[in-house]
Amino acid sequence: MNMLGGGSSAGRKPLKSGMKELAVFREKVNEQHRQMGKGAKHLSLEEPKKLRPPPARTPCQQELDQVLERISTMRLPDDRGPLEHLYSLHIPNCDKHGRYNLKQCKMSLNGQRGECWCVNPNTGKPIQGAPTIRGDPECHLFYNEQQETGGAHAQSVQ
Repeated sequence: MNMLGGGSSAGRKPLKSGMKELAVFREKVNEQHRQMGKGAKHLSLEEPKKLRPPPARTPCQQELDQVLERISTMRLPDDRGPLEHLYSLHIPNCDKHGRYNLKQCKMSLNGQRGECWCVNPNTGKPIQGAPTIRGDPECHLFYNEQQETGGAHAQSVQ
């Protein structure tokens, strides 16, 4: 039995579950925005440390914020699949420090993995020579931090 409720006789199930997924995702985004707005309202005079401005958002976090904002304003169409427009969006994959993860992927569609590619973790730009495949492109083979910090030494080794 398929745990995702898919299959050849799925009929309308993907549409209903898709609308539910989008609604849940939208609610999570709205909750995050509410939580971000609460920070300064509940501080007492005894907590001046928390009055510091939030740290600057990294490019990956800024891009993710833009995509989430766009998703939160999407309308749920009645006659089409609600996730139709989500598949065209690139949702950046950021690490815990706000940098881009080396491997970025498109969403899975119809049970097939999305295409994945390798990026520079600081800029999010694709790494030249790295493949774009459905699976793991083994980005660690195409990116070496010493290339950025070591410059000439990294090139002379290659």
